[in-house]
Amino acid sequence: MKMICGITLCQLLCCTAVSAQDFGPWSSPANQGSTLNSTCDDQHPALSKDGLSLVFSSTRPLTPGVSCLPALHLWVAQRDSLDSPWQAPQPLSAVNSPYNSTYEDHAPNLTTDGHWLFFHSTRPGECNPAGGRRELWVAHRQNKRDDFGWQPPLNLGCILNWTGVDDAGPNFWEDNSTGTLYLYFTRNLTPTDPNGFKIHVSTCTSDLASCNRQQLWSPAEYVTELNFVGARDTRTAIRRRDGLEMIISSNRTSAIGGLDLWVANRASAQDLWSIPLNLNQDNSDKCTAEGNSNCPVINSTVNDSAPAFSWDGQTLIFWSNRAGGLGFNDLYVITREKLTERQ
Repeated sequence: MKMICGITLCQLLCCTAVSAQDFGPWSSPANQGSTLNSTCDDQHPALSKDGLSLVFSSTRPLTPGVSCLPALHLWVAQRDSLDSPWQAPQPLSAVNSPYNSTYEDHAPNLTTDGHWLFFHSTRPGECNPAGGRRELWVAHRQNKRDDFGWQPPLNLGCILNWTGVDDAGPNFWEDNSTGTLYLYFTRNLTPTDPNGFKIHVSTCTSDLASCNRQQLWSPAEYVTELNFVGARDTRTAIRRRDGLEMIISSNRTSAIGGLDLWVANRASAQDLWSIPLNLNQDNSDKCTAEGNSNCPVINSTVNDSAPAFSWDGQTLIFWSNRAGGLGFNDLYVITREKLTERQ
Protein backbone atom coordinates (compact mmCIF):
# COMPACT_ATOMS: atom_id res chain seq x y z
CA MET A 1 0.00 0.00 0.00
CA LYS A 2 1.39 3.39 -0.98
CA MET A 3 2.31 5.66 1.96
CA ILE A 4 1.87 9.44 1.95
CA CYS A 5 3.52 11.21 4.92
CA GLY A 6 3.21 8.02 6.93
CA ILE A 7 -0.48 7.54 6.06
CA THR A 8 -1.77 4.92 3.67
CA LEU A 9 -3.65 5.86 0.53
CA CYS A 10 -6.65 3.96 1.93
CA GLN A 11 -6.79 6.42 4.78
CA LEU A 12 -6.96 9.27 2.33
CA LEU A 13 -9.51 7.76 -0.03
CA CYS A 14 -11.10 4.45 0.86
CA CYS A 15 -12.19 5.03 4.43
CA THR A 16 -14.06 8.21 3.64
CA ALA A 17 -16.07 6.33 1.03
CA VAL A 18 -17.08 3.71 3.60
CA SER A 19 -18.81 6.27 5.80
CA ALA A 20 -20.25 8.20 2.89
CA GLN A 21 -22.34 5.16 1.98
CA ASP A 22 -24.05 5.11 5.39
CA PHE A 23 -25.57 8.57 5.84
CA GLY A 24 -26.85 11.47 3.78
CA PRO A 25 -25.71 15.10 4.16
CA TRP A 26 -26.18 17.08 7.36
CA SER A 27 -28.95 19.66 7.69
CA SER A 28 -28.33 23.36 8.29
CA PRO A 29 -27.29 24.16 11.88
CA ALA A 30 -30.19 25.19 14.12
CA ASN A 31 -29.75 27.19 17.31
CA GLN A 32 -31.19 25.27 20.28
CA GLY A 33 -33.02 28.32 21.57
CA SER A 34 -33.37 30.14 24.87
CA THR A 35 -34.20 27.11 27.01
CA LEU A 36 -30.81 25.49 26.47
CA ASN A 37 -28.81 28.60 25.55
CA SER A 38 -28.33 31.58 27.84
CA THR A 39 -26.73 35.00 27.57
CA CYS A 40 -23.60 33.42 29.10
CA ASP A 41 -21.33 30.70 27.68
CA ASP A 42 -22.96 27.36 26.72
CA GLN A 43 -20.83 24.68 25.09
CA HIS A 44 -19.36 21.13 25.00
CA PRO A 45 -22.54 18.96 24.98
CA ALA A 46 -22.95 15.23 25.67
CA LEU A 47 -26.08 13.21 24.85
CA SER A 48 -27.27 10.16 26.77
CA LYS A 49 -27.89 6.99 24.73
CA ASP A 50 -31.68 7.42 24.96
CA GLY A 51 -31.37 11.07 23.89
CA LEU A 52 -33.39 12.29 26.89
CA SER A 53 -30.55 13.93 28.84
CA LEU A 54 -28.12 16.56 27.59
CA VAL A 55 -25.12 17.39 29.79
CA PHE A 56 -23.12 20.46 28.84
CA SER A 57 -20.79 23.15 30.18
CA SER A 58 -22.07 26.63 31.03
CA THR A 59 -21.19 29.80 32.92
CA ARG A 60 -24.89 30.61 33.44
CA PRO A 61 -25.72 31.80 36.98
CA LEU A 62 -27.54 29.64 39.53
CA THR A 63 -30.05 32.47 39.95
CA PRO A 64 -31.40 33.91 36.68
CA GLY A 65 -30.77 37.57 36.08
CA VAL A 66 -27.41 37.89 37.81
CA SER A 67 -23.90 37.85 36.38
CA CYS A 68 -22.43 34.82 34.65
CA LEU A 69 -20.36 32.50 36.84
CA PRO A 70 -16.57 32.99 36.76
CA ALA A 71 -15.95 29.51 35.31
CA LEU A 72 -17.67 26.76 33.34
CA HIS A 73 -19.56 24.08 35.27
CA LEU A 74 -21.68 21.08 34.28
CA TRP A 75 -25.43 21.34 33.75
CA VAL A 76 -28.07 18.89 32.53
CA ALA A 77 -31.27 19.38 30.56
CA GLN A 78 -33.93 16.68 30.29
CA ARG A 79 -36.88 15.94 28.04
CA ASP A 80 -39.72 13.43 28.23
CA SER A 81 -39.28 12.02 24.72
CA LEU A 82 -37.25 12.63 21.57
CA ASP A 83 -40.13 14.76 20.25
CA SER A 84 -40.53 16.75 23.49
CA PRO A 85 -38.91 20.12 24.17
CA TRP A 86 -35.92 20.40 26.46
CA GLN A 87 -36.70 21.45 30.03
CA ALA A 88 -34.73 24.14 31.88
CA PRO A 89 -31.16 22.98 32.63
CA GLN A 90 -30.14 22.24 36.21
CA PRO A 91 -26.60 22.27 37.68
CA LEU A 92 -24.81 19.01 38.50
CA SER A 93 -23.89 20.17 41.99
CA ALA A 94 -22.71 16.73 43.11
CA VAL A 95 -19.97 16.87 40.46
CA ASN A 96 -19.14 20.57 40.19
CA SER A 97 -16.46 22.59 41.95
CA PRO A 98 -17.60 25.51 44.16
CA TYR A 99 -19.53 27.93 41.99
CA ASN A 100 -17.74 31.00 43.32
CA SER A 101 -14.32 29.56 42.41
CA THR A 102 -12.40 29.90 39.16
CA TYR A 103 -12.02 26.11 38.84
CA GLU A 104 -13.74 24.90 35.67
CA ASP A 105 -15.68 21.64 35.29
CA HIS A 106 -15.90 21.10 31.58
CA ALA A 107 -16.31 18.88 28.51
CA PRO A 108 -18.65 16.12 29.80
CA ASN A 109 -18.87 12.73 28.10
CA LEU A 110 -21.39 10.02 29.04
CA THR A 111 -20.65 6.32 28.62
CA THR A 112 -23.13 4.35 26.56
CA ASP A 113 -24.40 2.44 29.61
CA GLY A 114 -25.12 5.76 31.32
CA HIS A 115 -23.35 4.91 34.57
CA TRP A 116 -20.19 6.99 34.10
CA LEU A 117 -19.56 10.66 33.32
CA PHE A 118 -16.09 11.69 32.15
CA PHE A 119 -15.06 15.35 32.23
CA HIS A 120 -12.04 17.52 32.89
CA SER A 121 -11.54 19.98 35.72
CA THR A 122 -8.97 22.50 36.90
CA ARG A 123 -9.71 21.77 40.58
CA PRO A 124 -6.77 20.50 42.67
CA GLY A 125 -5.98 16.97 41.41
CA GLU A 126 -3.54 14.16 42.02
CA CYS A 127 -1.05 15.35 39.42
CA ASN A 128 -1.47 19.09 39.92
CA PRO A 129 -2.35 19.45 43.63
CA ALA A 130 -2.39 23.24 43.50
CA GLY A 131 -5.08 23.20 40.80
CA GLY A 132 -5.17 25.36 37.71
CA ARG A 133 -4.20 22.61 35.22
CA ARG A 134 -6.81 20.51 33.43
CA GLU A 135 -7.03 16.88 34.56
CA LEU A 136 -9.38 14.04 33.56
CA TRP A 137 -12.00 12.99 36.12
CA VAL A 138 -14.95 10.58 36.17
CA ALA A 139 -18.11 10.24 38.26
CA HIS A 140 -20.35 7.18 38.74
CA ARG A 141 -24.05 6.73 39.41
CA GLN A 142 -25.98 3.57 40.26
CA ASN A 143 -29.17 4.62 38.48
CA LYS A 144 -28.46 5.60 34.88
CA ARG A 145 -31.70 7.60 34.75
CA ASP A 146 -30.97 9.69 37.83
CA ASP A 147 -29.22 12.76 36.46
CA PHE A 148 -28.61 14.06 39.98
CA GLY A 149 -27.42 10.81 41.58
CA TRP A 150 -23.72 11.19 40.79
CA GLN A 151 -21.20 10.08 43.40
CA PRO A 152 -18.14 12.26 44.20
CA PRO A 153 -15.80 12.42 41.18
CA LEU A 154 -12.68 10.27 40.92
CA ASN A 155 -9.39 11.51 39.50
CA LEU A 156 -8.06 9.18 36.79
CA GLY A 157 -4.50 9.31 38.11
CA CYS A 158 -1.08 10.38 36.95
CA ILE A 159 -0.40 7.57 34.47
CA LEU A 160 -3.17 9.10 32.37
CA ASN A 161 -2.97 12.72 33.57
CA TRP A 162 0.41 14.41 33.49
CA THR A 163 1.84 16.98 35.87
CA GLY A 164 2.21 20.48 34.44
CA VAL A 165 0.22 19.91 31.25
CA ASP A 166 -3.46 20.18 30.28
CA ASP A 167 -5.39 16.93 29.73
CA ALA A 168 -8.91 17.73 28.59
CA GLY A 169 -11.98 16.87 26.52
CA PRO A 170 -12.45 13.12 27.21
CA ASN A 171 -14.35 10.92 24.73
CA PHE A 172 -15.03 7.28 25.68
CA TRP A 173 -15.65 4.37 23.34
CA GLU A 174 -15.85 0.60 23.89
CA ASP A 175 -14.94 -1.89 21.16
CA ASN A 176 -17.44 -4.68 21.83
CA SER A 177 -15.66 -7.02 19.44
CA THR A 178 -12.47 -7.04 21.53
CA GLY A 179 -13.57 -5.67 24.90
CA THR A 180 -10.94 -2.93 24.69
CA LEU A 181 -11.91 0.44 26.18
CA TYR A 182 -10.68 3.66 24.56
CA LEU A 183 -10.47 7.14 26.04
CA TYR A 184 -9.68 9.84 23.50
CA PHE A 185 -8.73 13.27 24.84
CA THR A 186 -6.64 16.29 23.99
CA ARG A 187 -3.31 17.11 25.66
CA ASN A 188 -1.38 20.37 25.64
CA LEU A 189 2.28 19.91 26.56
CA THR A 190 2.76 23.69 26.39
CA PRO A 191 -0.26 25.16 28.20
CA THR A 192 0.73 28.70 27.24
CA ASP A 193 0.25 27.80 23.55
CA PRO A 194 -3.46 27.72 22.58
CA ASN A 195 -2.51 25.65 19.51
CA GLY A 196 -0.62 23.11 21.59
CA PHE A 197 -3.62 20.80 22.07
CA LYS A 198 -3.25 17.43 20.31
CA ILE A 199 -5.50 14.37 20.28
CA HIS A 200 -4.31 11.35 22.27
CA VAL A 201 -5.84 8.00 23.20
CA SER A 202 -5.52 5.71 26.20
CA THR A 203 -6.76 2.12 26.44
CA CYS A 204 -7.82 -0.31 29.14
CA THR A 205 -8.64 -4.01 28.84
CA SER A 206 -10.25 -4.46 32.28
CA ASP A 207 -13.86 -3.68 33.14
CA LEU A 208 -14.72 0.01 33.14
CA ALA A 209 -15.19 0.25 36.91
CA SER A 210 -11.71 -1.16 37.53
CA CYS A 211 -10.17 1.04 34.83
CA ASN A 212 -11.57 4.10 36.56
CA ARG A 213 -11.42 3.19 40.25
CA GLN A 214 -8.00 1.53 40.08
CA GLN A 215 -6.55 4.02 37.55
CA LEU A 216 -5.68 1.28 35.05
CA TRP A 217 -5.77 3.46 31.94
CA SER A 218 -2.61 3.11 29.86
CA PRO A 219 -0.20 5.97 29.14
CA ALA A 220 -1.72 8.01 26.33
CA GLU A 221 -0.54 7.70 22.74
CA TYR A 222 -0.44 10.50 20.19
CA VAL A 223 -2.96 9.86 17.36
CA THR A 224 -0.86 10.91 14.38
CA GLU A 225 -3.52 10.81 11.68
CA LEU A 226 -5.97 13.03 13.63
CA ASN A 227 -3.48 15.80 14.41
CA PHE A 228 -2.07 18.62 12.29
CA VAL A 229 1.26 20.30 13.04
CA GLY A 230 0.82 23.86 14.27
CA ALA A 231 -2.95 23.55 14.74
CA ARG A 232 -5.25 23.17 17.73
CA ASP A 233 -6.80 19.68 17.60
CA THR A 234 -9.30 19.21 20.39
CA ARG A 235 -12.68 17.83 21.36
CA THR A 236 -13.72 14.67 19.52
CA ALA A 237 -16.98 12.79 19.03
CA ILE A 238 -17.08 9.14 18.00
CA ARG A 239 -20.06 7.34 16.47
CA ARG A 240 -20.57 5.00 19.39
CA ARG A 241 -22.59 2.27 17.72
CA ASP A 242 -19.70 1.11 15.51
CA GLY A 243 -16.73 3.44 16.15
CA LEU A 244 -16.18 4.07 12.43
CA GLU A 245 -16.68 7.82 12.30
CA MET A 246 -15.15 10.63 14.34
CA ILE A 247 -15.79 14.37 14.29
CA ILE A 248 -12.97 16.53 15.65
CA SER A 249 -12.46 20.24 16.35
CA SER A 250 -9.47 21.89 14.66
CA ASN A 251 -8.20 25.21 13.35
CA ARG A 252 -5.82 23.54 10.89
CA THR A 253 -4.95 24.99 7.50
CA SER A 254 -7.98 25.49 5.20
CA ALA A 255 -10.37 25.95 8.13
CA ILE A 256 -13.36 28.09 7.14
CA GLY A 257 -13.29 30.10 10.34
CA GLY A 258 -11.36 29.66 13.58
CA LEU A 259 -12.22 26.20 14.90
CA ASP A 260 -14.05 23.99 12.41
CA LEU A 261 -15.63 20.55 12.58
CA TRP A 262 -13.76 17.86 10.63
CA VAL A 263 -14.67 14.23 9.95
CA ALA A 264 -12.47 11.12 9.91
CA ASN A 265 -13.52 7.56 9.10
CA ARG A 266 -12.13 4.04 9.17
CA ALA A 267 -13.17 0.73 7.66
CA SER A 268 -13.00 -1.16 10.97
CA ALA A 269 -12.24 -0.42 14.60
CA GLN A 270 -8.77 -1.92 14.12
CA ASP A 271 -7.85 0.39 11.23
CA LEU A 272 -6.20 3.80 11.42
CA TRP A 273 -8.40 6.85 11.01
CA SER A 274 -8.52 8.65 7.66
CA ILE A 275 -7.10 12.14 7.39
CA PRO A 276 -9.88 14.47 8.68
CA LEU A 277 -11.92 16.25 6.02
CA ASN A 278 -13.63 19.58 6.65
CA LEU A 279 -17.30 18.91 7.35
CA ASN A 280 -18.32 21.52 4.77
CA GLN A 281 -16.46 19.58 2.07
CA ASP A 282 -17.80 16.24 3.32
CA ASN A 283 -21.34 17.60 3.21
CA SER A 284 -20.81 19.06 -0.26
CA ASP A 285 -19.51 15.72 -1.54
CA LYS A 286 -22.60 13.92 -0.23
CA CYS A 287 -24.93 16.50 -1.73
CA THR A 288 -23.16 16.18 -5.08
CA ALA A 289 -23.57 12.40 -4.94
CA GLU A 290 -27.33 12.95 -4.48
CA GLY A 291 -27.56 15.57 -7.22
CA ASN A 292 -28.39 18.25 -4.64
CA SER A 293 -26.96 21.65 -5.59
CA ASN A 294 -28.33 23.45 -2.50
CA CYS A 295 -26.13 21.93 0.18
CA PRO A 296 -26.21 23.15 3.82
CA VAL A 297 -23.03 24.78 5.10
CA ILE A 298 -22.01 23.51 8.55
CA ASN A 299 -18.89 25.42 9.56
CA SER A 300 -19.11 29.21 9.79
CA THR A 301 -16.49 31.95 9.51
CA VAL A 302 -16.06 31.95 13.31
CA ASN A 303 -15.78 29.01 15.77
CA ASP A 304 -17.68 25.71 15.50
CA SER A 305 -16.49 23.11 17.95
CA ALA A 306 -16.95 20.34 20.55
CA PRO A 307 -19.35 17.95 18.74
CA ALA A 308 -21.45 15.24 20.38
CA PHE A 309 -23.12 12.38 18.48
CA SER A 310 -26.47 10.83 19.26
CA TRP A 311 -26.37 7.04 19.66
CA ASP A 312 -27.74 6.42 16.15
CA GLY A 313 -25.29 8.86 14.54
CA GLN A 314 -28.10 10.93 13.00
CA THR A 315 -27.83 13.96 15.29
CA LEU A 316 -24.80 16.10 16.11
CA ILE A 317 -24.82 18.86 18.74
CA PHE A 318 -21.96 21.36 18.93
CA TRP A 319 -21.27 24.93 20.01
CA SER A 320 -20.70 27.98 17.86
CA ASN A 321 -20.22 31.71 18.36
CA ARG A 322 -21.69 32.55 14.95
CA ALA A 323 -23.90 35.61 14.53
CA GLY A 324 -27.47 35.31 15.74
CA GLY A 325 -26.74 33.49 18.99
CA LEU A 326 -27.99 34.39 22.46
CA GLY A 327 -24.70 34.45 24.33
CA PHE A 328 -20.94 34.11 24.04
CA ASN A 329 -21.24 30.54 22.70
CA ASP A 330 -24.49 28.72 21.88
CA LEU A 331 -25.48 25.11 21.30
CA TYR A 332 -26.53 24.14 17.75
CA VAL A 333 -27.85 20.90 16.25
CA ILE A 334 -27.62 19.27 12.82
CA THR A 335 -29.31 16.07 11.68
CA ARG A 336 -28.99 13.58 8.81
CA GLU A 337 -30.78 10.55 7.47
CA LYS A 338 -29.46 7.04 7.34
CA LEU A 339 -29.44 6.04 3.67
CA THR A 340 -30.90 2.59 4.31
CA GLU A 341 -33.96 4.23 5.89
CA ARG A 342 -34.67 6.12 2.65
CA GLN A 343 -35.06 2.96 0.63
